[in-house]
Amino acid sequence: MKFSMILFAVGSILCMVPTSAVAETLREITVQVVDEDGKPVEGAEVKARYLANVRQGAKEYRFPMELSRPQTTDTNGQCRLVLRDVAWSLAGIEAVRPEMKLDEALKLYDKAPREPLSREAFEREIDDRLERCSTAFQQLTPSADPSQPITLKMKKSVRVTGRIRVSEQPLPKAFVTIYSPKTQIDRLFARSSPVLTDQEGRFSFYAIPGKLNQAKIVVERESGKRVLQLAEVTAKPTPAGLMFDIDTVASDYVME
Repeated sequence: MKFSMILFAVGSILCMVPTSAVAETLREITVQVVDEDGKPVEGAEVKARYLANVRQGAKEYRFPMELSRPQTTDTNGQCRLVLRDVAWSLAGIEAVRPEMKLDEALKLYDKAPREPLSREAFEREIDDRLERCSTAFQQLTPSADPSQPITLKMKKSVRVTGRIRVSEQPLPKAFVTIYSPKTQIDRLFARSSPVLTDQEGRFSFYAIPGKLNQAKIVVERESGKRVLQLAEVTAKPTPAGLMFDIDTVASDYVME
């Protein structure tokens, strides 16, 4: 979807009116965010969303909408979310903590090396640390006890690299998404996004840990858009993460 279409869709959603699903009252919940070792995570951004029934004209749609203002965890890894007084049947919370935040990166740039090769290596390292993050997701239920803290255990993102070939030839400038089988929480939070292959058909990005056995390849050319959906793709584990080597044939791509 083009960026202008996304802006139009967001604007349209803001004009829609949610309809009732399950009666819900305003309440405050405490969220505790910990790392893989159970230690508190400071500086994680915590969001809550719900799947709203929205009506536009005679039609009704379902879209994720904010259930509370985003909050940041304190030194104890905690924050409190005040949930909106709206109706919902599906809701969830997300915690994200990048390895390096933008303000931290900007401070490091003040002391960045000037020599071209060293500068290039420095910038690659900074970009890599900005992409790496820890995440956690959990579904909320209308019957959840607000007096009990909700604990989110974060997992570090996984480095995913790979190469796409069509009839043994590299596939450049194609959008590739590697993702896990969809769950209810995916309807609220985007857990994967496409990455563009280079001239050698290679790609690299960080993904949320999971099964990561689904793939979508989108080729946009002047002749049209071709799409290929793959299931049960396998990866080779490496010290740096997961590596995919996907061979395809032109006849498998469907015109859209």
